[in-house]
Amino acid sequence: MIDDKDWSHFDEHGYVLVKGVLQGEHLQRIQDSFEHVWETEAAPRNQHKLLKHQAFIELFEHPPILENHRAIFGSQIQLLQYDLLRQEPHQEGPPRSWHRDFSFPGDYPLSINTIVYLDQMSHEKGPTHVLPGSHRGWQQPPTEDERNQPLAGEVAILAEPGDAAFINSAIWHSGGINHSAGLRRGIYLYYGHWWLKRYEWQQAIPWQALVTADEQRLQLLGMRQPGDLHIYAPDALRNADALRNRDHT
Repeated sequence: MIDDKDWSHFDEHGYVLVKGVLQGEHLQRIQDSFEHVWETEAAPRNQHKLLKHQAFIELFEHPPILENHRAIFGSQIQLLQYDLLRQEPHQEGPPRSWHRDFSFPGDYPLSINTIVYLDQMSHEKGPTHVLPGSHRGWQQPPTEDERNQPLAGEVAILAEPGDAAFINSAIWHSGGINHSAGLRRGIYLYYGHWWLKRYEWQQAIPWQALVTADEQRLQLLGMRQPGDLHIYAPDALRNADALRNRDHT
């Protein structure tokens, strides 16, 4: 689980890397399931495809992922998007593609992009880059030629298989190009407030994810409202406020 130090980093910089979210046999099962889905499902391999497969049904409720999101959103949480990303070796392309997922900056995120890494993420693999602190300001990421260039102060998120990066959707960030001889594989899970519309809202949730669904899963899939609609006081945000106040005294 993310501790106060990690959440302070997330609050200030807009991202945090958590080690070992997937480990051992569980990591191997997800890696194998990734390859199975990639071979058997047509693109796009997103939420309405992944939720037909038990390993990915279980993954979006995996406590080390879900509970860290609950620390931000409390019980009012929903899975907004779910995708696989795979780059083959020796790719070519621009070094950066700066963007924001949501243009609503501020202290408290509307949504969080969680990247679960299935392969080592080195500089050669083309890691995600972020510009720390850019989740707070209203200035937009660069456009045209500057959009594809490195920026002063950028940070590369380097990771091992099974690690996960939690990224505020308002931060300036960029994917990378895999120049290595190995695969670049990741799983993208977007969580956000229950009142946001799912990215694949027009596509039906697969029956495989619903046949044994409890109230928690139904809410995460946007099919139930939370019971405490008018209460929004996640512990992590209160703690973050306290840390900011302490740092300014």
